Amino acid sequence: MKKLITIFIILFVINLSYLSAFSLKTGFKLALENDMDSKVNENNLKNIQYDQDIANSLMKPKVDLSVTAKSSKRTEGQKRPETGSHTKSDEYSIQVTQPLFDGFESKYEKELQKKRYESAVYYLKQSQNDVATNYVQSYINVLREKDLLTLSKEKVSISEDIFRKVYKKLDLGYGTKLEYEEVKGNLGESRVNVDTQRINLTEALESLKYYVQRDLDSSELIVPTFFSKMPKSLDKAVKIALEENPTVNVAKINLEVAKAQEKQTLKEFYPNVDLVGSYNLNDSFYPKDDNEYNEYTIGVELSYNLYNGGKNLAETKKALQNIKEKQYFIKKSQYQIKNRVRLAWNSYELNKDKNGSLKYYLIAKKDILDATFKEFDLGLQDLNTLVENYIDYIDVKKDYISNVYDLLYAKYNLLATMGKLADNLLSDDYPPIDKAEKNNKDSNLFKIDPYNYENNFDLKDEKHDDILQPEKTEDKNDTDNKIIKSNTLKDVKSLSSSLNKKSKKEKITFKEKFLTAAEDKYTINLAYTDSSKKAEKFLNKHDMKNSAFYFSFGYDKILQKIMYGVFDSKKEAMEALDLFPSSLKKNSPRVEKISIKQKLYKKYHPESFNLILLGSN
Repeated sequence: MKKLITIFIILFVINLSYLSAFSLKTGFKLALENDMDSKVNENNLKNIQYDQDIANSLMKPKVDLSVTAKSSKRTEGQKRPETGSHTKSDEYSIQVTQPLFDGFESKYEKELQKKRYESAVYYLKQSQNDVATNYVQSYINVLREKDLLTLSKEKVSISEDIFRKVYKKLDLGYGTKLEYEEVKGNLGESRVNVDTQRINLTEALESLKYYVQRDLDSSELIVPTFFSKMPKSLDKAVKIALEENPTVNVAKINLEVAKAQEKQTLKEFYPNVDLVGSYNLNDSFYPKDDNEYNEYTIGVELSYNLYNGGKNLAETKKALQNIKEKQYFIKKSQYQIKNRVRLAWNSYELNKDKNGSLKYYLIAKKDILDATFKEFDLGLQDLNTLVENYIDYIDVKKDYISNVYDLLYAKYNLLATMGKLADNLLSDDYPPIDKAEKNNKDSNLFKIDPYNYENNFDLKDEKHDDILQPEKTEDKNDTDNKIIKSNTLKDVKSLSSSLNKKSKKEKITFKEKFLTAAEDKYTINLAYTDSSKKAEKFLNKHDMKNSAFYFSFGYDKILQKIMYGVFDSKKEAMEALDLFPSSLKKNSPRVEKISIKQKLYKKYHPESFNLILLGSN
């Protein structure tokens, strides 16, 4: 009974954390709801719609009703109307006016309101895009500061390890008091850095709260997964931006608005022609023999402004100058957008190149630090060398973490300069497997999130295990390893067949084998699709039913992740990946630590994961 209660509590806590997740897209919807500039622009759209209704009514008939009823008393030679004649009268009139020609006023007014509406739509998109840019930057800053806080804690952990080693040496009699004081000061500095980084994280979180207007914790934030077709070159990015960026389109539509306003000024140079009809009824309520009459009239009225002191001509010239001004604004907005795109593109390219270099540099620094620790324990390296290498490692890792998020933001910023960021965050479209296979040669589709993982857990040290730890030596007795190295392997089907036989001997499903595998194993992130039917079809097509499995993940859009194989080392997994046919390599499969995907599965399927673990025990 106690065991069941414990399991229930664990599942409840897992589900609670699942419900408290806060994604980039979810937060953007809140940011839009709380952005008053966007609300004002939305309200302006409704106002312009009413202006369009007014413009549509200009050529419609107008009906006026006039009623007059009066009583009068007339006296002669007296100040007060005590005696005299008393008369009463009433008059009723209905007049109908149908415009026949208004100097093209209604035509140009309709055109003007149509262009104003289009301009307002782009203004709204522009404000949404601006909100998206600032919001995404704040969101990513929180993730950055959170990971830097984790790094600061790692620095404290390493400092404590060095402190213990020096203290032990001092206690054994071959350490120095100076070394002890130095590492003690270094440890204190590391702990201060943790407190400083906590302040930085708090400030970044408060900045994010401004946009979403709700309380949240950094643990709720999900590391975003980037799905988008990016331009292949700077020229294509500039071309897209000049066509689709709302700032440029607002300037272009405002030029059309100015042209419509200029045409409106020409209205005064044309006559107005109206068809007028009226019916008058006189003294129907107070009839008199001589005064009662009815009158029916119908005719055409023409009015023409011949001269008003040159006012209309001046207004026309002013409107022409306004057109020139809007043309200047178009050029200005194009210059600004081109510059923004170039800066965003350079940031993207430079951070992408820097990311690869930093990754391998971090590997080297980690190896150097590990070796220095071992030699320090053996007395082959002094404390200064150890501290220098440890600080170098922390600095490089800090630079790497910042670069990861700089690269992620650079991609979103590039979308923003092209005017696509808000639409991207509001969209739920993800490319399925079959579409990616067909368009692989022409598509620059890539999926990026920090450390190349799509899971949404805290970026702790275990997420870097495949980068920071040396690969395991291969076990010559391992069955899977023999299969990989076999010269008789010509394609992935024979590999899958061998893995299938092994799974059958163990009498467990591959899914169970995958989820219960040790965390230091490796696997191949094979592909993803937007439906379980396609994933099932994919496994059948490549004969992988017993060597691969798929599972669902995601909040805004449910996708199916397909994982293949369990390998003892990264090298072994890479050899298996090399054997894949081109049809599988089109999906850009990659080798990952199996613990990453185990955690991802656990995040979205906590009950199933715990049941499988209980069954294995």
